[in-house]
Amino acid sequence: MRIIVFLMLVFLPGANVCAQMPVLSLEHLTTKEGLPSNDVWCLNKDRRGFLWIGTGRNLCRYDGYSFLRLDSLQLGYCSGVSTDSRGDLYTSVDTRGIARIDRNTMEVSTLVQNNYDDEDTGNDLHEQGMVDSYDQMWVCDYTSVQRYDIARKKLFRYTFAASGNGGDVYQYASFFEDRERVLWIVSELGLYFYDRRHDKLVCVLGPAAIYPENRIKIRLSRGSQDSAGNLWIGGYEYGLVKYSPADHRFSIRKAGFEQNNVVCVRESLDENGGKVLFVGTNDGVSVYHPGRNELYHLPEFYNQGIRIKDMYDDVANGILWMGTSDGIFKYRYRNIGVRTVAIPADVVRLPVQVTSIQPAQEGSYWLGLSHSGVLHWQPASNRFKLHRYGQQEAFADKVRTIGGKAFAFTDKGIFTGDASSERFQPWQAGTGLFHNTDFRDGLMDSKGRLWIASLNEGLKVLDPATNRELHLWPPEQGRKLVHQSYIKAMRETPDGRIWIATCSRGLFFFDEKKGTFTNIRELAVNKDRRLGGDCINAIQVASDGSVLVASWGGVSRIAPNGLIQDSFDFRSGTLKDTYCSNIAEMPDGKLWFSTNEGIHVADPQTRSVRYLTTIEGLRSNAPVGFYYHAPGELLLGYINALNILDVRRLSGNVHAPEIVLSTVEVKGKKVFQDEAKKIILQPDENSVSFSFTPLNFEPASQNRFNYQLEGYDDEWTDLGNDHTVSFANLPARSYTLRIRSSNASGIASKEPLVIQLSIRPYFTNTLFFRVLIGLTIAGLIVAMMRWRVSTLAERNRLDHQITEWRLKALQSQMNPHFLFNSLNSVQNYLLTNRGVEGAKYLSKFSKLVRRIMENSNHQYLSFEKIIDTLRMYVEIESFRFNHEFSYSFDIEENDLLLDAQLPPMLLQPYVENAIWHGLMPKEGEKKLTITARLSDRHIVCTIEDNGVGRDFAPRMEGHISRGQEMTRGIFEALRQKDSEARIEMIDLFDHDKKPAGTLVKMIIPIENV
Repeated sequence: MRIIVFLMLVFLPGANVCAQMPVLSLEHLTTKEGLPSNDVWCLNKDRRGFLWIGTGRNLCRYDGYSFLRLDSLQLGYCSGVSTDSRGDLYTSVDTRGIARIDRNTMEVSTLVQNNYDDEDTGNDLHEQGMVDSYDQMWVCDYTSVQRYDIARKKLFRYTFAASGNGGDVYQYASFFEDRERVLWIVSELGLYFYDRRHDKLVCVLGPAAIYPENRIKIRLSRGSQDSAGNLWIGGYEYGLVKYSPADHRFSIRKAGFEQNNVVCVRESLDENGGKVLFVGTNDGVSVYHPGRNELYHLPEFYNQGIRIKDMYDDVANGILWMGTSDGIFKYRYRNIGVRTVAIPADVVRLPVQVTSIQPAQEGSYWLGLSHSGVLHWQPASNRFKLHRYGQQEAFADKVRTIGGKAFAFTDKGIFTGDASSERFQPWQAGTGLFHNTDFRDGLMDSKGRLWIASLNEGLKVLDPATNRELHLWPPEQGRKLVHQSYIKAMRETPDGRIWIATCSRGLFFFDEKKGTFTNIRELAVNKDRRLGGDCINAIQVASDGSVLVASWGGVSRIAPNGLIQDSFDFRSGTLKDTYCSNIAEMPDGKLWFSTNEGIHVADPQTRSVRYLTTIEGLRSNAPVGFYYHAPGELLLGYINALNILDVRRLSGNVHAPEIVLSTVEVKGKKVFQDEAKKIILQPDENSVSFSFTPLNFEPASQNRFNYQLEGYDDEWTDLGNDHTVSFANLPARSYTLRIRSSNASGIASKEPLVIQLSIRPYFTNTLFFRVLIGLTIAGLIVAMMRWRVSTLAERNRLDHQITEWRLKALQSQMNPHFLFNSLNSVQNYLLTNRGVEGAKYLSKFSKLVRRIMENSNHQYLSFEKIIDTLRMYVEIESFRFNHEFSYSFDIEENDLLLDAQLPPMLLQPYVENAIWHGLMPKEGEKKLTITARLSDRHIVCTIEDNGVGRDFAPRMEGHISRGQEMTRGIFEALRQKDSEARIEMIDLFDHDKKPAGTLVKMIIPIENV
């Protein structure tokens, strides 16, 4: 995008002189920015705020960032575009005819087809399409004017009785509707309006005019209405035509258009908010002030012969769009609170830069210039007078009013003069004190002394009464100011302290009592504090006596004692540019300072920064001259012009931006639908991009965006100036995308743009598919479980039967085995002549045999009886082995434990094994311990001996090992019912890791036995 600044040339011959020439800044959009063609024929906005552009190749839509082409229209010259009451668009394209564009889907449908193949010439063209407020579309060709009734889908034709040049009917026309909803037809045969009651066209200017005085031959092009109700119409070789519908009078201005055909006219505002007419011709653009009868031609257009074809006044954004043969020119005229004053070319050689602004007498100003001299400007009359420096050319860095006179501090010395003088004379009293002639600033302090700042030689003080130099400090102190640095500016605060700005040593103040210059960085109060930058460009004194500093890096406020109080600098991230050249404090406490990227307005209380640029009407984003005239005017100096800013109006001129969805791209392809409806995407369309715009048509740097994608990430993400956001590989679900916009002042949109988005899952990821799969799996599981339950029931029945057989087999083997061992013991007593012991043993044995016989008929016994039988057995074994081992039973007194039903021979094999194979082979003390406890519906039973252990016990084939094996079989059967049922054999060791016995631990379930 190119930005062009137009300074208006001398007006046409015969017009009055204007003291204030217009100064316009325009932006240029061409095919380089994406426009389909530089040949632009029509411009209009739709109801949402998008700009539609008809070109020689196609119709496109502009959102302030990019041009959207409607490829479905293919190639074709588009001569008209407008919207109906619903917001749908209607256009006329020569390759198609009358076409309708759906506002939501962008689908194009042909309503009336151009037909070049038949003999009827009346349907070859349908051009200049325009929809009026009654939803009637008007088009023309070279033979008639036609009305297309959108609701009835019917075409009506209107012909004129008059003929064009040479007698041929030439009824090409354009259309516009005034504020009273009257439709005007601007034809090459005259000016007509549409009589809706009688459904006919009525001529008011031209050969067929109903008013005799208006019956003239005239060829008209395009027209519009001004704010006073007058119609302004382009008249080809006839010039500029004014027609008053109120009294039917007309006037024609040919002067200034002798060599041009006027194509179109549009009322708008000039750079200072005054109403003017922009007149488009076949060679360029002119600006006409009807009240002053002043006409100016824009040289940048006329020098290149750029044909103007249409203009559209975007009142909402304060932009005049100009469609030309060389693209689009965009003029932003809404500059509330900003006035522009041009430097006259007949006063000073242009270009010239206004470098310094200083008040003079009676409301006038001294303007320091980049060459030629000093301008004296009287704003009331807008008169300028140049005061030259004799024959010299000099760059004025500062102009100061000292003692009623103006002093110019330039690169060629110091000059002085007043409003009555013709020239500024060299001031030798000050210049002669230095060898270098490059001066930066000067002031008269409260004691009446003149301070002069040289760029490289530092400061000197002069007594103006005697013109003698005053030595207020030692030479080494003065050298501190220019050591690897130079002086930029100086100011005096109300306390009489002189402050000196240097680059790049920072800020100094002069302590007259000590005769020293102190750098504020060296003050103890400023430890860990910094200025915005050490290269200071300007300083000002605030109303409270503090010092305001503008530097490379930012701006700062310095207290009278040198304390750095507050800064806005590059570290804060709020500045658009770090080169801060001038600064002033406003009555509301805000700091206004200039940069190369416009004016910054910083609020120390909220830490917010607002920006004023060419968008708000500044002549340029890099002002040089800078002066604040209390209470509410800020003057800025530029090349060839000044800006006068009304601070109070600009402070309130902040509007929250709107935001709309521009385009949606799915996998790189644009899709359109009603944004109020949810966007539904297929499973393979989970890569999507959104473009959005505030439709203020400001530069991209002026708009900022952030977004939140609810359903994916609830945090707000800052996009900066990027107006698009893309998502890839989004999971299938529903999302809510919210987008906010903020402008250069940091004001955010009141309501975010809300977009509902849903991505459908693959069929395999749908709830229906999952339910179907779940039901299928559940059915299979149920079938398998039923089969498994049936199988396990049969297996458990068989296992239970086998277990019972094993128990019976065990009992049948264990009982004879025990009886055999016991009878051998009786025999041993009789053979060893120990009849008494044998009798006792036999008595106990008989009781045990009786118990065994009683138990033989029971498959299960109570745990209490099992323990009683086991005690009798252990007692007999102890008696038989001559009491070589001791034993103990530790059984918990618990009814649930004692009443538990267990197999009778569950414990006996392990007790017998502990006595025979654990204790009997051991030498020394022998001990057997049997315990039983109830724990969580399980019996925990232990059989512990301190014998020789399993590794040293003698192994003999026999029934003992088979008894243990059968007991393990019992536990295997129990484990099928209770996973915690088990039997453990634990080897015991002493401190020397030698075998110290065996522990058998049984966990027996009660309920499942």
